[in-house]
Amino acid sequence: MKDWIPFLQALIWPSVVLTLTLTFRAGLGRLIEAINSRVERGDSFEAGASGIKLGPSSPQTPTGAEPQPGAQPVLEVPPPLAELTEDSTNAAPRVHLVHTAHRDSALDKSGYRYFRLRIALEGDRDSDLDRVAKVVYHLHPTFRDPNRTVTNRSTSFELTTAAWGNFNLTADVYVKGGAEPIRLERYLDF
Repeated sequence: MKDWIPFLQALIWPSVVLTLTLTFRAGLGRLIEAINSRVERGDSFEAGASGIKLGPSSPQTPTGAEPQPGAQPVLEVPPPLAELTEDSTNAAPRVHLVHTAHRDSALDKSGYRYFRLRIALEGDRDSDLDRVAKVVYHLHPTFRDPNRTVTNRSTSFELTTAAWGNFNLTADVYVKGGAEPIRLERYLDF
């Protein structure tokens, strides 16, 4: 019997792994499929601190000519907004820009990797956005129609577009009843 114990101990982990694989095969199949499609799109996949990496490890260098000429703008940092207290209704609303970016290989051109961007306005309180009349987004000058106005409060003044490179975005937030817009800036990285 002593001779069988090491053999049985050696079979425990493979048995556990096989049981878990069979039990969760549908979910495991979806995970493998998701990883495969991500790598095929040209995105990288990294898992944990172990260093498992699939796909490109760094952004690919574009091979084609730049879509439109122009250097990245150097923008001044806006001054901080005045502190807003609960009872100060005439103070500027506390708002800031947020963004998300998702890779979309269907938009790629001339070796440039394009991303779908979602840019929106968020407020410290929901009432802050209620005070906004419109937002004028100022994209990089190489964009077609770089100055875009959004008035839809229900989408948090969302702007959707596509881009191939990082850039500084500025936005003029027009407050209802206000004379001067609030200038916001955000570096869009993806």
